[in-house]
Amino acid sequence: MRKFWLGLIITTAIGILFYTYLYYSEKGIFPSSDSNFNYLLAGIFTANSIGLSIFWLDKLLDKLLPWAKNLSGRLIIGIITDSLIAILLIYAMGRIFSMFLISSLFTSYYDTLLKLEILTVVGVVIHNVIYFALFSYNQYAVVQIRSVKSQRKQLKLQFEALKSQLSPHYLFNCLNTISSLIFKDVDLAEDFIRRLAQTYQYILANNQKQCVSLSEEIEFVKSYYYLLKVRFENNLKIEINLPPNVMDSQMPPLTLQMLVENAVKHNIITNEKPLSIYIHAIDNTDIKVTNTKTETPRNVSSFQVGLDNIQKRYKYFTDKKIKVDDSGKFTVQLPVIQPNIAKSA
Repeated sequence: MRKFWLGLIITTAIGILFYTYLYYSEKGIFPSSDSNFNYLLAGIFTANSIGLSIFWLDKLLDKLLPWAKNLSGRLIIGIITDSLIAILLIYAMGRIFSMFLISSLFTSYYDTLLKLEILTVVGVVIHNVIYFALFSYNQYAVVQIRSVKSQRKQLKLQFEALKSQLSPHYLFNCLNTISSLIFKDVDLAEDFIRRLAQTYQYILANNQKQCVSLSEEIEFVKSYYYLLKVRFENNLKIEINLPPNVMDSQMPPLTLQMLVENAVKHNIITNEKPLSIYIHAIDNTDIKVTNTKTETPRNVSSFQVGLDNIQKRYKYFTDKKIKVDDSGKFTVQLPVIQPNIAKSA
Protein backbone atom coordinates (compact mmCIF):
# COMPACT_ATOMS: atom_id res chain seq x y z
CA MET A 1 0.00 0.00 0.00
CA ARG A 2 2.86 2.33 0.78
CA LYS A 3 4.28 1.78 -2.72
CA PHE A 4 0.90 2.65 -4.23
CA TRP A 5 0.68 6.03 -2.48
CA LEU A 6 4.32 6.78 -3.16
CA GLY A 7 3.78 6.02 -6.86
CA LEU A 8 0.67 8.22 -6.88
CA ILE A 9 2.61 11.14 -5.41
CA ILE A 10 5.44 10.69 -7.93
CA THR A 11 3.09 10.49 -10.95
CA THR A 12 1.16 13.53 -9.69
CA ALA A 13 4.42 15.48 -9.45
CA ILE A 14 5.39 14.32 -12.96
CA GLY A 15 1.95 15.40 -14.27
CA ILE A 16 2.39 18.89 -12.78
CA LEU A 17 5.96 19.09 -14.09
CA PHE A 18 4.96 18.07 -17.64
CA TYR A 19 2.02 20.52 -17.59
CA THR A 20 4.30 23.34 -16.47
CA TYR A 21 6.87 22.56 -19.17
CA LEU A 22 4.29 22.28 -21.98
CA TYR A 23 2.53 25.46 -20.85
CA TYR A 24 5.83 27.34 -20.83
CA SER A 25 6.82 25.94 -24.25
CA GLU A 26 3.52 27.21 -25.71
CA LYS A 27 3.03 30.52 -23.87
CA GLY A 28 6.60 31.48 -22.99
CA ILE A 29 5.58 32.08 -19.36
CA PHE A 30 4.97 29.82 -16.38
CA PRO A 31 1.33 29.02 -15.51
CA SER A 32 -0.24 31.26 -12.86
CA SER A 33 -3.24 30.86 -10.58
CA ASP A 34 -5.61 32.15 -13.25
CA SER A 35 -4.44 29.55 -15.82
CA ASN A 36 -6.97 27.03 -17.11
CA PHE A 37 -7.41 24.51 -14.27
CA ASN A 38 -8.85 21.93 -16.65
CA TYR A 39 -5.49 21.49 -18.39
CA LEU A 40 -3.71 20.89 -15.07
CA LEU A 41 -6.38 18.42 -14.00
CA ALA A 42 -6.08 16.58 -17.31
CA GLY A 43 -2.30 16.38 -16.96
CA ILE A 44 -2.42 14.99 -13.41
CA PHE A 45 -5.16 12.48 -14.23
CA THR A 46 -3.34 11.27 -17.35
CA ALA A 47 -0.02 10.93 -15.49
CA ASN A 48 -1.67 8.92 -12.70
CA SER A 49 -3.45 6.67 -15.21
CA ILE A 50 -0.19 6.00 -17.07
CA GLY A 51 1.72 5.41 -13.83
CA LEU A 52 -0.81 2.89 -12.48
CA SER A 53 -1.06 1.11 -15.83
CA ILE A 54 2.72 0.78 -16.10
CA PHE A 55 2.90 -0.43 -12.48
CA TRP A 56 0.47 -3.30 -13.11
CA LEU A 57 1.95 -4.04 -16.52
CA ASP A 58 5.45 -4.33 -15.01
CA LYS A 59 4.17 -6.74 -12.36
CA LEU A 60 2.60 -8.87 -15.13
CA LEU A 61 5.84 -8.83 -17.16
CA ASP A 62 7.84 -9.80 -14.06
CA LYS A 63 5.76 -12.98 -13.87
CA LEU A 64 5.68 -13.77 -17.59
CA LEU A 65 9.28 -12.78 -18.35
CA PRO A 66 11.36 -12.50 -15.14
CA TRP A 67 14.47 -10.34 -15.18
CA ALA A 68 16.60 -13.24 -14.01
CA LYS A 69 15.78 -15.38 -17.07
CA ASN A 70 16.31 -12.78 -19.81
CA LEU A 71 17.74 -9.48 -18.65
CA SER A 72 18.09 -7.68 -22.00
CA GLY A 73 14.82 -9.10 -23.39
CA ARG A 74 12.90 -7.98 -20.29
CA LEU A 75 14.35 -4.47 -20.55
CA ILE A 76 13.51 -4.07 -24.27
CA ILE A 77 10.00 -5.55 -23.97
CA GLY A 78 9.35 -3.42 -20.90
CA ILE A 79 10.29 -0.24 -22.76
CA ILE A 80 8.16 -1.15 -25.81
CA THR A 81 5.03 -2.25 -23.92
CA ASP A 82 5.19 0.61 -21.39
CA SER A 83 5.65 3.14 -24.22
CA LEU A 84 2.73 1.73 -26.19
CA ILE A 85 0.37 1.74 -23.20
CA ALA A 86 1.45 5.30 -22.34
CA ILE A 87 0.84 6.58 -25.90
CA LEU A 88 -2.53 4.82 -26.10
CA LEU A 89 -3.60 6.30 -22.75
CA ILE A 90 -2.56 9.79 -23.81
CA TYR A 91 -4.63 9.41 -26.98
CA ALA A 92 -7.61 7.94 -25.07
CA MET A 93 -7.48 10.62 -22.36
CA GLY A 94 -7.20 13.28 -25.05
CA ARG A 95 -10.38 12.03 -26.66
CA ILE A 96 -12.19 11.90 -23.33
CA PHE A 97 -11.12 15.39 -22.30
CA SER A 98 -12.04 16.73 -25.77
CA MET A 99 -15.56 15.40 -25.23
CA PHE A 100 -16.17 16.56 -21.65
CA LEU A 101 -13.62 19.14 -20.46
CA ILE A 102 -11.48 20.65 -23.21
CA SER A 103 -13.27 20.72 -26.54
CA SER A 104 -10.37 22.14 -28.54
CA LEU A 105 -7.65 19.88 -27.18
CA PHE A 106 -6.87 17.91 -30.36
CA THR A 107 -7.51 20.74 -32.83
CA SER A 108 -5.60 23.51 -31.01
CA TYR A 109 -2.88 21.60 -29.19
CA TYR A 110 -1.93 18.74 -31.50
CA ASP A 111 1.80 19.65 -31.42
CA THR A 112 1.66 19.94 -27.65
CA LEU A 113 0.19 16.45 -27.37
CA LEU A 114 2.95 15.16 -29.64
CA LYS A 115 5.52 16.73 -27.30
CA LEU A 116 3.76 15.11 -24.37
CA GLU A 117 3.99 11.69 -26.03
CA ILE A 118 7.71 12.15 -26.70
CA LEU A 119 8.32 13.28 -23.10
CA THR A 120 6.33 10.32 -21.82
CA VAL A 121 8.32 7.82 -23.90
CA VAL A 122 11.55 9.35 -22.56
CA GLY A 123 10.14 9.04 -19.04
CA VAL A 124 9.20 5.41 -19.70
CA VAL A 125 12.75 4.63 -20.88
CA ILE A 126 14.21 6.27 -17.75
CA HIS A 127 11.73 4.33 -15.60
CA ASN A 128 12.76 1.00 -17.13
CA VAL A 129 16.48 1.79 -16.82
CA ILE A 130 15.99 2.64 -13.13
CA TYR A 131 13.89 -0.51 -12.68
CA PHE A 132 16.69 -2.51 -14.32
CA ALA A 133 19.32 -0.86 -12.10
CA LEU A 134 17.29 -1.61 -8.94
CA PHE A 135 16.89 -5.25 -9.98
CA SER A 136 20.64 -5.53 -10.68
CA TYR A 137 21.45 -3.99 -7.30
CA ASN A 138 19.01 -6.30 -5.51
CA GLN A 139 20.47 -9.33 -7.27
CA TYR A 140 23.98 -8.20 -6.29
CA ALA A 141 22.83 -7.74 -2.70
CA VAL A 142 21.23 -11.21 -2.69
CA VAL A 143 24.43 -12.77 -4.04
CA GLN A 144 26.48 -10.97 -1.39
CA ILE A 145 24.14 -12.09 1.40
CA ARG A 146 24.26 -15.68 0.16
CA SER A 147 28.05 -15.48 0.00
CA VAL A 148 28.27 -14.18 3.57
CA LYS A 149 25.86 -16.87 4.80
CA SER A 150 27.84 -19.54 2.98
CA GLN A 151 31.11 -18.29 4.49
CA ARG A 152 29.57 -18.25 7.96
CA LYS A 153 28.35 -21.80 7.46
CA GLN A 154 31.82 -22.79 6.27
CA LEU A 155 33.45 -21.23 9.34
CA LYS A 156 30.95 -22.98 11.60
CA LEU A 157 31.83 -26.35 10.07
CA GLN A 158 35.52 -25.60 10.44
CA PHE A 159 34.91 -24.66 14.08
CA GLU A 160 33.21 -28.04 14.60
CA ALA A 161 36.26 -29.70 13.07
CA LEU A 162 38.47 -27.74 15.45
CA LYS A 163 36.38 -28.83 18.42
CA SER A 164 36.79 -32.45 17.40
CA GLN A 165 40.58 -32.03 17.50
CA LEU A 166 40.46 -30.44 20.96
CA SER A 167 38.36 -33.24 22.38
CA PRO A 168 39.16 -34.40 25.91
CA HIS A 169 39.63 -37.92 24.56
CA TYR A 170 42.33 -36.76 22.15
CA LEU A 171 44.10 -34.69 24.83
CA PHE A 172 43.85 -37.50 27.33
CA ASN A 173 45.54 -39.99 25.01
CA CYS A 174 48.33 -37.55 24.14
CA LEU A 175 48.97 -36.57 27.75
CA ASN A 176 48.84 -40.19 28.85
CA THR A 177 51.46 -41.06 26.21
CA ILE A 178 53.68 -38.17 27.39
CA SER A 179 53.32 -39.32 30.99
CA SER A 180 54.51 -42.84 30.15
CA LEU A 181 57.36 -41.57 27.93
CA ILE A 182 58.84 -39.28 30.58
CA PHE A 183 59.92 -42.27 32.65
CA LYS A 184 60.97 -44.41 29.66
CA ASP A 185 62.61 -42.05 27.18
CA VAL A 186 63.03 -38.36 28.00
CA ASP A 187 64.30 -37.44 24.53
CA LEU A 188 61.36 -39.17 22.87
CA ALA A 189 58.96 -37.45 25.28
CA GLU A 190 60.50 -34.08 24.39
CA ASP A 191 60.17 -34.83 20.68
CA PHE A 192 56.58 -35.97 21.20
CA ILE A 193 55.68 -32.73 22.97
CA ARG A 194 57.27 -30.70 20.17
CA ARG A 195 55.31 -32.60 17.50
CA LEU A 196 52.13 -32.22 19.54
CA ALA A 197 52.73 -28.47 19.67
CA GLN A 198 53.23 -28.45 15.88
CA THR A 199 49.88 -30.17 15.32
CA TYR A 200 48.06 -27.63 17.48
CA GLN A 201 49.94 -24.79 15.80
CA TYR A 202 48.66 -26.05 12.44
CA ILE A 203 45.11 -26.37 13.79
CA LEU A 204 45.06 -22.85 15.23
CA ALA A 205 46.72 -21.34 12.16
CA ASN A 206 44.31 -22.92 9.65
CA ASN A 207 40.98 -23.30 11.42
CA GLN A 208 39.73 -20.01 9.90
CA LYS A 209 40.87 -20.88 6.37
CA GLN A 210 38.47 -22.36 3.87
CA CYS A 211 41.17 -24.38 2.11
CA VAL A 212 44.81 -25.40 2.46
CA SER A 213 47.10 -27.05 -0.04
CA LEU A 214 47.36 -30.82 -0.12
CA SER A 215 51.07 -30.55 0.65
CA GLU A 216 50.32 -28.64 3.87
CA GLU A 217 47.71 -31.19 4.89
CA ILE A 218 50.13 -34.05 4.21
CA GLU A 219 52.82 -32.46 6.38
CA PHE A 220 50.29 -32.12 9.16
CA VAL A 221 49.26 -35.77 8.79
CA LYS A 222 52.92 -36.79 9.03
CA SER A 223 53.28 -34.91 12.32
CA TYR A 224 50.04 -36.43 13.54
CA TYR A 225 51.23 -39.88 12.42
CA TYR A 226 54.35 -39.44 14.52
CA LEU A 227 52.18 -39.01 17.62
CA LEU A 228 50.17 -42.11 16.73
CA LYS A 229 53.35 -44.04 15.97
CA VAL A 230 54.66 -43.40 19.45
CA ARG A 231 51.39 -44.62 20.89
CA PHE A 232 50.79 -47.68 18.68
CA GLU A 233 54.39 -48.40 17.60
CA ASN A 234 54.57 -50.70 14.56
CA ASN A 235 50.94 -51.73 14.85
CA LEU A 236 49.89 -48.71 12.81
CA LYS A 237 51.19 -47.86 9.34
CA ILE A 238 50.34 -44.92 7.11
CA GLU A 239 51.56 -44.99 3.52
CA ILE A 240 51.40 -41.84 1.40
CA ASN A 241 51.87 -42.10 -2.35
CA LEU A 242 50.86 -38.89 -4.14
CA PRO A 243 52.23 -37.49 -7.42
CA PRO A 244 53.81 -34.00 -7.32
CA ASN A 245 51.22 -32.50 -9.70
CA VAL A 246 48.38 -32.87 -7.15
CA MET A 247 50.29 -31.46 -4.18
CA ASP A 248 49.18 -27.89 -5.03
CA SER A 249 45.51 -28.88 -5.11
CA GLN A 250 43.30 -27.70 -2.25
CA MET A 251 41.13 -29.25 0.44
CA PRO A 252 39.36 -28.08 3.59
CA PRO A 253 41.83 -28.10 6.51
CA LEU A 254 42.01 -31.19 8.76
CA THR A 255 40.26 -33.36 6.15
CA LEU A 256 42.91 -36.09 5.92
CA GLN A 257 43.66 -35.90 9.63
CA MET A 258 39.98 -36.47 10.46
CA LEU A 259 39.91 -39.55 8.21
CA VAL A 260 43.06 -40.92 9.86
CA GLU A 261 41.65 -40.21 13.31
CA ASN A 262 38.35 -41.92 12.42
CA ALA A 263 40.25 -45.00 11.23
CA VAL A 264 42.17 -45.13 14.50
CA LYS A 265 39.10 -44.42 16.61
CA HIS A 266 36.89 -47.08 15.02
CA ASN A 267 39.40 -49.93 14.98
CA ILE A 268 41.16 -51.87 17.72
CA ILE A 269 44.93 -51.65 17.10
CA THR A 270 47.14 -54.31 18.63
CA ASN A 271 50.08 -56.48 17.67
CA GLU A 272 47.64 -59.17 16.54
CA LYS A 273 45.36 -56.65 14.84
CA PRO A 274 47.51 -54.05 13.07
CA LEU A 275 45.94 -51.20 11.11
CA SER A 276 47.13 -49.87 7.76
CA ILE A 277 46.09 -46.59 6.11
CA TYR A 278 46.87 -45.72 2.48
CA ILE A 279 46.67 -42.22 0.98
CA HIS A 280 47.09 -42.05 -2.80
CA ALA A 281 45.71 -40.37 -5.95
CA ILE A 282 43.52 -41.75 -8.74
CA ASP A 283 44.19 -40.26 -12.20
CA ASN A 284 44.98 -36.87 -10.64
CA THR A 285 41.24 -36.32 -10.07
CA ASP A 286 40.65 -37.90 -6.67
CA ILE A 287 42.48 -38.47 -3.41
CA LYS A 288 41.76 -41.91 -1.98
CA VAL A 289 42.11 -42.71 1.73
CA THR A 290 41.80 -46.43 2.51
CA ASN A 291 42.18 -48.22 5.82
CA THR A 292 41.99 -51.87 6.74
CA LYS A 293 39.43 -52.96 9.31
CA THR A 294 40.14 -54.90 12.49
CA GLU A 295 37.49 -54.80 15.19
CA THR A 296 35.29 -51.92 16.37
CA PRO A 297 35.99 -50.86 19.97
CA ARG A 298 33.17 -50.63 22.47
CA ASN A 299 31.74 -47.25 23.50
CA VAL A 300 33.44 -45.23 20.77
CA SER A 301 32.90 -41.53 21.52
CA SER A 302 32.42 -39.11 18.63
CA PHE A 303 31.38 -35.52 17.99
CA GLN A 304 29.54 -36.78 14.84
CA VAL A 305 31.32 -34.32 12.61
CA GLY A 306 33.61 -36.71 10.71
CA LEU A 307 32.39 -37.69 7.25
CA ASP A 308 29.33 -35.45 7.45
CA ASN A 309 31.53 -32.45 8.21
CA ILE A 310 33.88 -33.24 5.32
CA GLN A 311 31.01 -33.75 2.85
CA LYS A 312 29.36 -30.45 3.78
CA ARG A 313 32.61 -28.53 3.45
CA TYR A 314 33.39 -30.08 0.07
CA LYS A 315 29.96 -29.01 -1.24
CA TYR A 316 31.15 -25.43 -0.85
CA PHE A 317 33.82 -25.95 -3.52
CA THR A 318 32.63 -28.69 -5.89
CA ASP A 319 29.53 -30.50 -7.09
CA LYS A 320 31.43 -33.79 -7.19
CA LYS A 321 30.36 -36.25 -4.52
CA ILE A 322 32.61 -37.81 -1.90
CA LYS A 323 32.51 -41.57 -2.40
CA VAL A 324 32.51 -43.92 0.59
CA ASP A 325 33.03 -47.68 0.32
CA ASP A 326 32.67 -49.77 3.47
CA SER A 327 33.10 -53.28 2.05
CA GLY A 328 36.34 -55.22 2.54
CA LYS A 329 38.21 -52.07 3.51
CA PHE A 330 36.95 -48.63 4.44
CA THR A 331 37.63 -46.17 1.61
CA VAL A 332 36.89 -42.48 1.22
CA GLN A 333 37.44 -40.92 -2.20
CA LEU A 334 37.87 -37.13 -2.18
CA PRO A 335 37.60 -35.06 -5.41
CA VAL A 336 40.62 -32.89 -6.18
CA ILE A 337 39.90 -29.16 -5.80
CA GLN A 338 41.94 -26.99 -8.15
CA PRO A 339 43.61 -23.88 -6.64
CA ASN A 340 41.69 -21.43 -8.87
CA ILE A 341 38.34 -22.90 -7.78
CA ALA A 342 39.27 -22.67 -4.09
CA LYS A 343 40.28 -19.00 -4.45
CA SER A 344 37.11 -17.98 -6.27
CA ALA A 345 34.76 -19.76 -3.85
